[in-house]
Amino acid sequence: MIRDGGHSWRKALLGGLAVALAPVLGLNVLLAVNFVTASQRDADGVAAEALGFVEERLDNASAAVIALALKGVSDCEPAEATAVQAAWRRAPQISEIAVVDAAGAATCSALGTPRVVRRASAEHEAISPELALSTVTAGENGAQRFIRLQWRYPAGDGLRALVPGDQLFPKFLRARGSAAFAVQVVMLDGPVVARRLLDPALAEPQPSIIPSVHAASASSRYPIRVDVDMPGGAISQANKSLFVYANLSGLLFAALTVAGAVLLSRRSGGPVREIHDGIRRGEFIPYYQPVIDIVTGRLTGCEVLVRWRKRDGSIVPPGRFISLAEASGEIFPMTLALMEAARDDLAAFYCDRPHLKLGFNLFAGHFDDVTIADEVEAIFSGSSIRMGQLMFEVTERQPLHDIRRARQVIARLQDLGARVALDDVGTGHGGLSYLLKLGVDVMKMDKMFVDAIGTDRYSVAIVDSLVKLAEDMNLDLIAEGVETIEQVEYLRAKGVRLAQGYVFAPPLPASSFLALVEAMAPLAREVEDAPKRLASA
Repeated sequence: MIRDGGHSWRKALLGGLAVALAPVLGLNVLLAVNFVTASQRDADGVAAEALGFVEERLDNASAAVIALALKGVSDCEPAEATAVQAAWRRAPQISEIAVVDAAGAATCSALGTPRVVRRASAEHEAISPELALSTVTAGENGAQRFIRLQWRYPAGDGLRALVPGDQLFPKFLRARGSAAFAVQVVMLDGPVVARRLLDPALAEPQPSIIPSVHAASASSRYPIRVDVDMPGGAISQANKSLFVYANLSGLLFAALTVAGAVLLSRRSGGPVREIHDGIRRGEFIPYYQPVIDIVTGRLTGCEVLVRWRKRDGSIVPPGRFISLAEASGEIFPMTLALMEAARDDLAAFYCDRPHLKLGFNLFAGHFDDVTIADEVEAIFSGSSIRMGQLMFEVTERQPLHDIRRARQVIARLQDLGARVALDDVGTGHGGLSYLLKLGVDVMKMDKMFVDAIGTDRYSVAIVDSLVKLAEDMNLDLIAEGVETIEQVEYLRAKGVRLAQGYVFAPPLPASSFLALVEAMAPLAREVEDAPKRLASA
């Protein structure tokens, strides 16, 4: 009996220990999985952030070389040497800008004597066929590495810019989870351009039960990739205190986790749910900002802008909800609702005025697949608004996830007969790359540059450059945010025809915009009948 009782006691003890330790062990496993998942997300974020920084550096260097090439700089005459030096001073991240001969040898540079470099990788096309990117080395044993951007004229001579590898990383770069990592920039064909270890101990990684994490982010416009590696030992070290806490306080941690999950679930509706319900109730309505031909004074169409008219009648501006709508995905049904409302508002007036255009804003997520083109066709195919009257704007504020896929979506919209505009030109992620690769029909000059007219000579120079760029690329140009007569006169003198802004009219509700259409774009018979009505009166 004693043995039996002892055996039962041991079984009860083991069972109790199992029940007591199960949450702790389970929480340890959960934490390990969570740390790896969070570290992977962190590594992905670091890779994307580092790639964005690298692309920005290369965009600036490319712009400097292309600007010199467009000026025809090809030798070392004093005037051209001065232009090279000025371009180099404006781009401090560039180690050297030089003129090269047909054999590829540098003949002169902004620093005087050109740097002697040796190519360490194949050359790849970057942004345009005339611009080649490769890795080169300099110094003893190739200790210094550079990215070389080289522009070639038809005769074979050209220009080059050298971007040092150690300038390709932000000075402050770390992961949110504090785990040390190694990051490197590599060419797609293999050669490493630059490498940084956030902890010297990473040179000899320690064994760990937690797996290592790897992330990579490849550029869509340059033949480069950023690799990030977080060893399992570094992840464990960064989260060591949490592992200890889990072993000492597992049950309490589990209770808090459940309580937190319950609280989060109770608050899961919030503003996103309010937006969802607002779309369902038709509270998101279109406002229309007129677009004017500043040469003839004619109304040429409008841009559709969203407003939230709540049930109490108050109007909420887009700045208070549009970012959340994009982040939550509610922007997709909201955009469709705006298109349907605009179609219903304007169909009768646009039917007899085919010169009027109707513009809608799309965000980066719309260009991930061709669904938006199918939805546009479904909404407008049976409408009296023609496809040729539609224009869709892609903004530079957010990077497009896949340039090739975005180009397919744009081509599909253009096949329907619609036009596509690049919004916020010069202020966002895409730069020259979007203009070169997306195949848009229209450029929209951002308000930031228009505001500078008459006040900032550097921004005015950008305005002049955008006008010239649109002319050279055979693109229509629309100036946004025009607020003064001085700006109108300046833009008109530069050859800009189309503009929108508060100097003409703010975004208008449908009734006000339709009244404006009747006043500025009357039908022919209405114009003919006007004298008769006056005579009879």
